[in-house]
Amino acid sequence: MSFLKDQFHNLIVKQGLKAGIHPVKDLEGEPDRLEEINRLDLIDKDVTNDRHLNNVTELACYLTNRPQCTINLLTDKSQLSKNNHGFNIPDKIMIKEIPRDISLCQYVLELPKEQLIIENVKEHARTKNFQKMPMAPDIQFYAGTPIITSRGFTVGTLCIMDNKPGKMDHNQRQGLRLLSDQVSNILELNPDATDTESSKIKEKTTPNMEGAYYSSATILFTDFVGFTQITETIEPGELIETLDEFFTSFDQIIKNHNLRKVKTIGDSYMAVGGVPEGRKGHPVDACKAGLDIIKIVDALNLKRKILGQLTWDIRIGIHTGPIIAGFSNGGFDIWGDAVNIAARLESASEANKVQISDETRQFIEKAADITDRGFIELKNKGKMQTFFLNSLD
Repeated sequence: MSFLKDQFHNLIVKQGLKAGIHPVKDLEGEPDRLEEINRLDLIDKDVTNDRHLNNVTELACYLTNRPQCTINLLTDKSQLSKNNHGFNIPDKIMIKEIPRDISLCQYVLELPKEQLIIENVKEHARTKNFQKMPMAPDIQFYAGTPIITSRGFTVGTLCIMDNKPGKMDHNQRQGLRLLSDQVSNILELNPDATDTESSKIKEKTTPNMEGAYYSSATILFTDFVGFTQITETIEPGELIETLDEFFTSFDQIIKNHNLRKVKTIGDSYMAVGGVPEGRKGHPVDACKAGLDIIKIVDALNLKRKILGQLTWDIRIGIHTGPIIAGFSNGGFDIWGDAVNIAARLESASEANKVQISDETRQFIEKAADITDRGFIELKNKGKMQTFFLNSLD
């Protein structure tokens, strides 16, 4: 940044502070995020006239019925508009580069895997002071979708703006997420082939899977109720044989519904949909698999009753959200807050029931029979709205 530009930016930031704008500070993982921007050479990469990105920004406006869209890169000091739609020439010049500390998009970095929807910028507690800035643009609606690289770093936003307040429905939010994925794919074309970290990732993968970030996947967790007590009442050999019978059946169900088995830990079983092929219907696939697991457990329990054996009850939790998937110590695994939420949904479920999150519900509600549980307390997650899944067409 030149001396004059630096001075100008400092002046604008001071005006923002005076107006009551509070910049984001002490972001977790910020050095690694900035390194990712440098690795992909995004600051100097000119994509202003990239036809694919032109299509993305225009389609985003069409999808949301909003007049303006911009693809913003967020550096340590600046917000750079790399491609945009719906702006006149003076506005294009104004938004080309602004201090990050006075941008709306900076707040996406606080929860870097989640969309930020502000239905009324002038009334929202965090953004209402933006209108006090000199020459502040007339923005009343804002939607920022993080642009996340294959390594899981948020490098910028796909940003929708309007001079009228408003809302966005589930399909529009999902559409923006898919478009954001496309932006990431385009920006990552032809990265530095000598990158050592990329080589490390490739060494750990199979031809069908690369360690990568997935903006949407559905995680299924199962666990047997009262397993500790069960272990105290049967012989070790019978315990292992019974678990193997259940898990072998689960493996077939998971395969039938295009999910991928992650692992078993004790009496817990975990699977994921949408990885690596990114199937659109993974929430439906996971929910149907969950219902089939309930059915197979019922069937195996019927056999156990006939044989005079102890029956086993199961709990299932399902959640849809972003994850990191890849290989660790030679085995496939997944990581992320969405994984933790699925596990908490399982532990807070009831015997022989499938509990799903609101995020998963939104994908299946038109074809599902569900029971609203209201807001329940999930360990270390606070209160979340959850549902029991009864059936699915």
